[in-house]
Parts: sequence; C-alpha cells; structure tokens
Amino acid sequence: MGPVEALKLALGEENKAIALYEQFNREHPQLNDIFLFLINEEHKHRNLLEKKISELTKY
Repeated sequence: MGPVEALKLALGEENKAIALYEQFNREHPQLNDIFLFLINEEHKHRNLLEKKISELTKY
C-alpha cells in the first residue's frame, strides 16, 4: 500500500467517526457539546488528510 492509499484509508475512517459521533449526538442530546467538539475535530483531521492527498496527487 502506498502513501496515497493509506491516506485514503485513514480518510474513510475519519468519515466513519464523523457519522458515528453524529449518530451519538442524535441519540444523546444531553451530550451535544462533547459530540459537536468531537465532530469538529474529525472534520479537521479529514481536511488535513484531503489536503495531503491533493498535494501527493497533483503531479
């Protein structure tokens, strides 16, 4: 597995985490602040991965 494939795999895991935290947020609205924080962190991770994939595939 090359670096781009590894990053794409990680990107998929970030997307799964976002979906999971969104589900938990709907199921446990009393913990909204925590889950929104976690969702935001995962979005940051996803953006970093997307940027790196873009950098590695632009050539």
